[in-house]
Amino acid sequence: MGIQLYLKNTVNSKGTSAIFIFAQHKGKVFKKNIGVNVSPVEWNKKTYQVKNISMPSIAINKKLQETTSLIREVWGLFESGIYTWDELCTKLKGGKPEEGVEGFIEDVLRPRMKLTTYQSYKYSYRALLKVLDVSTLSFKELNYDAIDKAVMIWKNQEKSPSSIETYLKHLGVIINEANDRGIVNYRFEKKKKWSVKKHTKVVESVTTEQLLDSIKNVNNIYDFQTFAFWLLMFCMRGLYPRDIVKMHLHELVNESEQFKKRYVKHKRSKTGEPMNILYSCEPTEQIINSLKCSITYTHLNRSSSYPDVYPKGWHTLIMFEYKEEEHKNVWDVYTKRCRKIIGVPFKVARKTFESYALLLDVSAEVRYRLLGHQDRSIKSSYQNWEWDRISAKVDEAHLKVLKEFRIEEVWYKLRKRGKEIGLPESVVTRTLMLGNPRDKKN
Repeated sequence: MGIQLYLKNTVNSKGTSAIFIFAQHKGKVFKKNIGVNVSPVEWNKKTYQVKNISMPSIAINKKLQETTSLIREVWGLFESGIYTWDELCTKLKGGKPEEGVEGFIEDVLRPRMKLTTYQSYKYSYRALLKVLDVSTLSFKELNYDAIDKAVMIWKNQEKSPSSIETYLKHLGVIINEANDRGIVNYRFEKKKKWSVKKHTKVVESVTTEQLLDSIKNVNNIYDFQTFAFWLLMFCMRGLYPRDIVKMHLHELVNESEQFKKRYVKHKRSKTGEPMNILYSCEPTEQIINSLKCSITYTHLNRSSSYPDVYPKGWHTLIMFEYKEEEHKNVWDVYTKRCRKIIGVPFKVARKTFESYALLLDVSAEVRYRLLGHQDRSIKSSYQNWEWDRISAKVDEAHLKVLKEFRIEEVWYKLRKRGKEIGLPESVVTRTLMLGNPRDKKN
């Protein structure tokens, strides 16, 4: 286990042998000819140098010294866990990820990140390429001047402060990660002049009347599902599509002396704040069941040209079952229809819920718990009895928002519209779906 230079045993017609890099770790072996041939009698295997016998020895020893420095540096990074075995091999082969930032993101960062995180880093890098009007950048070109120019243009374009902050944060991580690997000799330092003053933002939301009016745009089962998904996201205090798909993995049942409450135990990705979201209330459970029934008609036993995303097993909360990379394909049909039918995207469900909580004068402490926000001014840890009281207040506020928004009225009208356009009875009634239809149809 280790790395070294070694001289090949056989000699060529000129009486010289090739020098190789040899690395080994847990059964994995790497060999590479470094393109230098020397006479065996001139080779010193302890110092990795040749004896000063011939004139070319100076140039050869310089090459050998550079190679020795490289293998020691790369092996050190590998042993410290900064390089993987594949990255070590790439570097020893002469690969130069430093020549392309996108290649570095793809080869080094992607294997260590969630798909969504990797995509956001790639998006930030491409935003930089777009604003600089170039197709690619090397780390040499990803410097102060390039970033300074980009920030000035973004400011002139009135790009949102949060977007600029995100771009800079991601670019900083990329540069510092490259610095840790010895690819660049500088670290990212954010300049004060790059800061952008945040303006008062008007939160996009919709009213009950707007939703009621937009129900007339529902003309088929996919339109119905899109609208129902929006309502479910509102009822679940602003969950996003990725969260909806994972609800069944985080069910929590709280049994009291009086009745049973069922929750989705969610942790908000942005803040890490826990959100135990009550779903055993109306019309939330009706919406969930209706969607489950409708998905049976749209996604069960489809042609082989479509991926099979219908759940393999059965659970009260399960909608779809698919791999992470299939998420966009599954939800594209809904995200594209959402603005067309309702007039706003799915994310506005969360903003609308927050707006109504604010209108109801829900206290900051409870409102932040409702939405999974963080606020350092609010106590972050509670004793059990305190947490029970806070949870009860959060549930109470949750139900008040649903009532104030008249969510049951909206759901009733959507079900009525479903009947008008001829949707199956099981989709628009309160019929409880039991068992997995896949088992019945197969």
